[in-house]
Amino acid sequence: MLKETPMIDATVFMGMHHQNQAIRDRSLAFFTQRYHSEVRMSFSQIGVCDAIIWKKARTLQDVYYPFMDVLHSDMNILRAGYSNAALNRAANSASLSGLSAEKRLQAAQVLEANCLFYTHDPDYLDCAALKPHLIAFDEANSANGFPEGLQRLYRASLELVITDEDYQHV
Repeated sequence: MLKETPMIDATVFMGMHHQNQAIRDRSLAFFTQRYHSEVRMSFSQIGVCDAIIWKKARTLQDVYYPFMDVLHSDMNILRAGYSNAALNRAANSASLSGLSAEKRLQAAQVLEANCLFYTHDPDYLDCAALKPHLIAFDEANSANGFPEGLQRLYRASLELVITDEDYQHV
């Protein structure tokens, strides 16, 4: 049985600002529906988010970071590094060999945690070893939004737009 607290990657977190409306809606609904519960995210994936933002103009960073800061502070996002077991699995699992080294580490972390995994990344979605852990995004809307102050920060942060190209070379 899979553990209840799901893991996400950078595509879900940054997806709240994606130019693709469907990705943005699914990511936003994920966060607004789980705002009062827990999610997992690796230190590495948090770093990917930062790397994307740091490539943007300072003015965009300034409108984005207040939202990200409050969300990371107020929501129960369980952050973790890679365990030795995940490192060994990433290095030695033939079923993960089609992924880049960074993605093998993330996939191994999901497999070791035995948890649900939300992602928009096509490499993870195509990975047979992850299929039992992948879960489709709820089609429910995010009409309720975040608490008022965070919702205001989110609306302001939408000046920043993420594209698939932003994930390259981070």
